[in-house]
Amino acid sequence: MSAGERTPGASTEDATVALAAAAHEIKNALGPLGMTLQMAERQLLGGQPIAPADLAFARAQVRRLASLVDDLLDLTRADLGELPFRPRTVDLRDVVTEAVETFKRGRPAAVTLELSDAPLAVAVDAGRMVQVLINLLENAVRYSPADQPVVVATVRVGATTARIEVRDRGPGLGADEHQRIFGRFVRGAAAEGTSGLGIGLYLCRAIIERHGGTIGVDSVAGAGATFWIEIRLS
Repeated sequence: MSAGERTPGASTEDATVALAAAAHEIKNALGPLGMTLQMAERQLLGGQPIAPADLAFARAQVRRLASLVDDLLDLTRADLGELPFRPRTVDLRDVVTEAVETFKRGRPAAVTLELSDAPLAVAVDAGRMVQVLINLLENAVRYSPADQPVVVATVRVGATTARIEVRDRGPGLGADEHQRIFGRFVRGAAAEGTSGLGIGLYLCRAIIERHGGTIGVDSVAGAGATFWIEIRLS
């Protein structure tokens, strides 16, 4: 079943799960944001400057809410087969570099780039590819030890294929999770106790399949994971 197809008879249950999870995530973001804005208001009324850390926290919460809304909109578009797609020929190395640089802004995470020497010309929607890579990076950094860098690499596979790899040193995935992890509202065992809707990897798969590519993961539980994307060269 492709990423955009629904399981017969499961739409009502899926919608309920999505709404409950989204409401929980929104509540978790809005509560601290509201308290931070109240503190800022009291500081202003008392003639005191607003603490830079409070402003940074408020911006982070707004970004979290915006990302949640974008994911929910994209989920609907993917299910309807209406995900916007504007491909153009680019060097995949440039897209990967942009994604890593964007991800690292405001984040202390260590990410190492390993780019192929030769250009990798592909026809892709660069914005959507950046979206996919940032999602994979967020997952990799979330589950990796702080002292272990995440590696993002581009390689050429044979004469016709470009490959991106995102490697981490986290807890890894069991063999039974390798396919299931890309399903709707599915989260890996390592995600227990953390926030999230379980749609990020589902959207990644939908976007990569829209490009005519494939996405997957190589992993052994306890030994990290390598999420990979393969796209046909132009």
